[in-house]
Amino acid sequence: MRKKIIIGILTTLAGSSLFAADLGPTRTGGASTIKVDKDKPFRLEGDVGYLFNNSKTTNGSSTNKSNLTARILFQRQVGIWGQEVLASAVSTHDDNAKNNIERYLLAGKLSHSSSDTVYQFGKLTAEKDLSSAFDYQLSATGGLGLNLIKDDRQSLSTEIGGGYRFSKEKVAPQDTTNELVGTLAAFYEYKITPSVRFNQDLGYEFGQDSRTFRSRTALTTDLTKHFAASASYNIKDIQADIGNSRDSLLSLGLNYKY
Repeated sequence: MRKKIIIGILTTLAGSSLFAADLGPTRTGGASTIKVDKDKPFRLEGDVGYLFNNSKTTNGSSTNKSNLTARILFQRQVGIWGQEVLASAVSTHDDNAKNNIERYLLAGKLSHSSSDTVYQFGKLTAEKDLSSAFDYQLSATGGLGLNLIKDDRQSLSTEIGGGYRFSKEKVAPQDTTNELVGTLAAFYEYKITPSVRFNQDLGYEFGQDSRTFRSRTALTTDLTKHFAASASYNIKDIQADIGNSRDSLLSLGLNYKY
């Protein structure tokens, strides 16, 4: 029921005229400024990539797998209001079904710019990660963002906020946790050439029962107006009272944008 409510809220936001800018930490998961072309107020982007995964647990075990990742991003900017909807999935499989990884993420973000430097944001996130100690987590957060650097060559934005998180444990008796959380994020982009871009995005969500750190390092090269080749390295680290987990994902793939 809670998942249906979250999805319904994000769908409503996507249809409104006041919608805007990872989810932490990717710029597509937390950008302060929506990147749209001058001739249209929206942006649609999709990624498909090859994945190499290395997972480590607190008992010291490690597994290697390979499979696919997928991501769809919709952004829209109308005046001082912007919006973003992000959906992503990671699925890895091997001979040992217990080591298979599945991760699904759905996020929506609404932002309002007070000036070229300061903006406010609100964000809803729903995530199901079978490699973590939680069956799923839902969060609603909001806060303040600053555009520290913004020119034709590079940009740097930071965010600080707080909110509420609901978590359901994966292992029986599948207890639930409700807690207040704080969030920190930073998004950096540097244009090496007009067609080659480097991105480094960081995010941290912390509460009393669990703390999640995310990092995304990416290099993208435009091939045509709509297609680009991309390489990214993603880290997700969860420190929780009921168990820790850490995933590192190396992905090589193709990007499409409209």
